[in-house]
Amino acid sequence: MRVSFYTLGCKVNQAEAGSLQRLFLQQGHSVVSFEPGADLYVVTTCTVTALSDKKCRQVIRRVRRENPNAIIAVCGCYSQTKPDEVASLGADIVCGVTDRKNIVSLAEEFYIKHEPKKLVSDVSHYRVFEPLSADSNQGRTRALLKIQDGCDNFCTYCIIPYVRGRSRSLSPDDVLLEAKRLREEGFQEIVITGIEISSYGKDLHEKPALYDLIQRILAELPDVRIRLGSLEPRTIDDQFCNALSGYKNFCPHFHLSLQSGSDTVLKQMGRKYRSKDYLEAVNRLYSAFPGCAVTTDLIVGFPFETQEDFQNSLSLIKDCSLFMVHVFPYSKRLGTKAAELENQISKIVKEQRAREAGAVAKELKNTFLKAQVGKVDEILFESEDYPFSIGHTKNYCPVRVKSSENLRNTLKTVRITGSDEDYLYCEFE
Repeated sequence: MRVSFYTLGCKVNQAEAGSLQRLFLQQGHSVVSFEPGADLYVVTTCTVTALSDKKCRQVIRRVRRENPNAIIAVCGCYSQTKPDEVASLGADIVCGVTDRKNIVSLAEEFYIKHEPKKLVSDVSHYRVFEPLSADSNQGRTRALLKIQDGCDNFCTYCIIPYVRGRSRSLSPDDVLLEAKRLREEGFQEIVITGIEISSYGKDLHEKPALYDLIQRILAELPDVRIRLGSLEPRTIDDQFCNALSGYKNFCPHFHLSLQSGSDTVLKQMGRKYRSKDYLEAVNRLYSAFPGCAVTTDLIVGFPFETQEDFQNSLSLIKDCSLFMVHVFPYSKRLGTKAAELENQISKIVKEQRAREAGAVAKELKNTFLKAQVGKVDEILFESEDYPFSIGHTKNYCPVRVKSSENLRNTLKTVRITGSDEDYLYCEFE
């Protein structure tokens, strides 16, 4: 079969879709671009917001409309929560966030028998990580290696713990095997990802810490850059910094979840840290990893957020000298505790605060990029936009450099010579 993929949502979804591509290729099927004419369409869905659900419905309807005779298989978070609705939209095969490796056999069976299937289990009972081989090389230069699934935090605004289940980890030995295979396939950078990787290992018998796992990967794959996905501030302690600060192949880029700079709002959110803890974690990173970049997410307009609370958030992201701040106006998510709170903030106020926070975020980004000028760094080039090659520094700054050759999937040392609002510019050393 000719199989096409469409993936919505986070890096975990991207990693899982890549794993499914690998399974189909191993069974002799071909993976084709997402356009009319495929035999099978696999849609990986997201349900983090109501808007995410809407986008999923639109994609499924579009695929069915444009490909009335094709097989449609849907998996992921949205289909986990609303399998019947997904089936009513035209999906032939519906899976959730577990047992996804069965999509291949289900699709092959449907190709012959044309019998719809729904395979969605109660994820709250799952305690074991579902082993799916990491992404095969489907045109990417940076591999995504999923090491953890689920979340135990139950923040009041988030539906994901109810959709993904409790935290589950891939064993350190299996993580290392996957990482070595990715290196053998030619990847020069691996991103360690999961739903909540700060909880890695807590469900395993040996209780390995995340930094122990990463230290082992760094030591055994010295020629591969290792980058971490999103972290909780509580992860950044002296042990973490001491374990990882000495490795040249460790990428000093940390996405450290904030959500709010107001202690009052953080408490309403059910977050397990306060603004002081966040600032201390950031300063610890700056001390242990000089020149590192710290990025974050910020929710504005959460229920009960006052103008003072909002200003505290702006003050904190400024004090932390963050590189990038992804700003989101709070979106009520049915099924979460926050959706039932009183004092919901009006759409007009949320949008105004999002614009104001976005302006601050833009200023912080420009300041950080300007501070990189004059530095020597290593770039992994990922794409071409003639006459430029485009890539990222180790601390994840986007770079454009003029080149007469295709540099994709190569590492080059450069000197940074300038910047604009979006990119660094450089010359080869």
